[in-house]
Amino acid sequence: MNHASKCILSTQCKLANSESCNAHCPHFIALHGLNGVSGRVATAGTPRDYRLVTASNSPARAEQASVYRAVDAYIKTFERQFDAEGERIKSLYLFSESPGTGKTTTASVLLNEWLIAHYIGSLRLGLQPLQQPAYFLDVNNWQTLYNEFNRNNIPREIAETASREYYKQMKYAKTAPFVVFDDLGIRDASQPFKADLHSVINHRVTNKMPSVYTSNLPITEMEFVFDKRLYDRVRDFCLVILFDGESNRGMRR
Repeated sequence: MNHASKCILSTQCKLANSESCNAHCPHFIALHGLNGVSGRVATAGTPRDYRLVTASNSPARAEQASVYRAVDAYIKTFERQFDAEGERIKSLYLFSESPGTGKTTTASVLLNEWLIAHYIGSLRLGLQPLQQPAYFLDVNNWQTLYNEFNRNNIPREIAETASREYYKQMKYAKTAPFVVFDDLGIRDASQPFKADLHSVINHRVTNKMPSVYTSNLPITEMEFVFDKRLYDRVRDFCLVILFDGESNRGMRR
């Protein structure tokens, strides 16, 4: 069975659409897993609907042509990840006032393109690709986990499960070379949660690790949603990209 349509390497692989393109391909296994063992795409934490979206097949490209010109140029900088002394890779802040304009789709495109660049680049250089070169953090879901284990009268086993998952995601968001922070800008977050988010972002900026943020708030409002210090961290060496238009959610494209 041909697996080109199920592999994010399909546009880069010479074997795509050939008889050799199957579930036993070592590169397919490395990225997508086999027999219940998760590959690098799953461990990145990207929502399932976005795990195969790339710059070439993104449904947001048509509506956001100017955005994708910037996205294409940004993807070309990913080769710098192998040059410790090279020019630093910027972070991106993807913003639109309306939801459903393609920010999360585009952030997932960038994460998948990083995975592709990391995997292929590592092999070309004779390096072992990292198991988790990128990570997708849904900030809303992460806050839900925090609230769950901090509620009063919650059963101990539920609180412990939520706490373990929360701190696991926090670790991944700190250590992965490339991270998406989806839906940044929660106004009703508690101070302890904000402190955790600040520590993750601060760690990444201090260590010059690129991040992609999506938000329905302009970057200037981060100073009021969080504090001036976190705002300064988010905008440090960060390019803001504006998404135009109204929500396309619920529309078949």
